[in-house]
Amino acid sequence: MIENVKIIVISPEALIRDFVVDVLEFSVNRNVVGVDSAAEALARIDAEGKVDIVVCAEELPDMPGRSLLARVKRKHPQSIGVLLTSGADDPAGAADSSVDAYLNSPTDTRALFDLVQRFVVDAEKR
Repeated sequence: MIENVKIIVISPEALIRDFVVDVLEFSVNRNVVGVDSAAEALARIDAEGKVDIVVCAEELPDMPGRSLLARVKRKHPQSIGVLLTSGADDPAGAADSSVDAYLNSPTDTRALFDLVQRFVVDAEKR
């Protein structure tokens, strides 16, 4: 289990971002940061020093979500990158090492709980 897990959610769509933040806060009992741009996410991550899980929309106003995840992984290789896409599986990006998991957007609570189980609770098993 990841103790005191730090999670950031990046999406320009407030409704989706707030839903994901709320569900993740409920499931990990920790504050989850939500921002609307890659620039704001990078500034927050730089200020805090590390992040355990980055949940990122595929399309952001200032850079593609994959590019943001790649930048985060270069500085913090242990961070888990989750891409919110229009399709849960992305064969075109399957070889992309910056993406550890894909979630449909909009997503549901079950998918978010499964994400927490996989990457937070069962972290030692990975």
